[in-house]
Amino acid sequence: MNLTTFYLAVAGLILAPLLGGLVAGVDRVVTARLQSRMGPPLLQPFYDVGKLWSKIIAPASHWQGLFVRWALVASLASDVLLAAGADVLMCFFVQAASASFVAVGAFCGSSPYSKLGAQRELFQLLAYEPVFLVAILCMAKVSGGFDAYSFMASQQPLLFKLPLLIPGLLFVVLVKLRKSPFDISASHHMHQEVVRGVYTDYAGRDFALLEIAHWADVVVVLWICSFMWATSALSMVITAGLFLFAALVIDNISARLTWRHMLKVVAPACLILATANLLWLYME
Repeated sequence: MNLTTFYLAVAGLILAPLLGGLVAGVDRVVTARLQSRMGPPLLQPFYDVGKLWSKIIAPASHWQGLFVRWALVASLASDVLLAAGADVLMCFFVQAASASFVAVGAFCGSSPYSKLGAQRELFQLLAYEPVFLVAILCMAKVSGGFDAYSFMASQQPLLFKLPLLIPGLLFVVLVKLRKSPFDISASHHMHQEVVRGVYTDYAGRDFALLEIAHWADVVVVLWICSFMWATSALSMVITAGLFLFAALVIDNISARLTWRHMLKVVAPACLILATANLLWLYME
């Protein structure tokens, strides 16, 4: 590892939670405007995490607190790897591990809502991870390499050869942001019948760390989505912003789906489109 790579990795470690918190703030502000509400300030997520950090509450179980920290480490590690230009597939598997730790930690809780949310979290992993994996394989095929710098060094936008990935990537963004219609395992909205799902038994500092891990996860997903138009840093930011805005619009115009409908209809449809795009690339 050279000095430049080290600096990029450190920048990824520091900036990922900050950018994730800003994304969460933009989420709240835009959602409030779409619903004709005043809404909270942009930095409200940081205030919430600070307030949670000030509350020292014993976790429901020792294992639950341990899995929260593992989830945070995995989430931040995926951002560090991506910032350092590492293999994007490695980033994919590390962020998947983070989501798995969250689900396992929820299983350690005592509330039935927590266990139900954990089951649905695993269903969502089963639904979106194959789609995300095929999308990365498509990007690697077009760019000629699996490292992040190859994705960003493409001579033309990847979108021109990967149009069928858009529904699948948007599906992944909706799941990672926990937005309707895929807010199945956890949601901050009143319509969630499992209360807060995987978050039910978390409180205080553990909950704050879990929020930071979620921010880091969202940054990784939006960053990989931005590779679809990576001709410049500005174009990547705009692309990520468009995916975020599309997810917020869909969240405000749709109702929740059941996990059965997601597994039987939505996930297979997105996977078929992504796989068709991959086959088309190999047949060129």
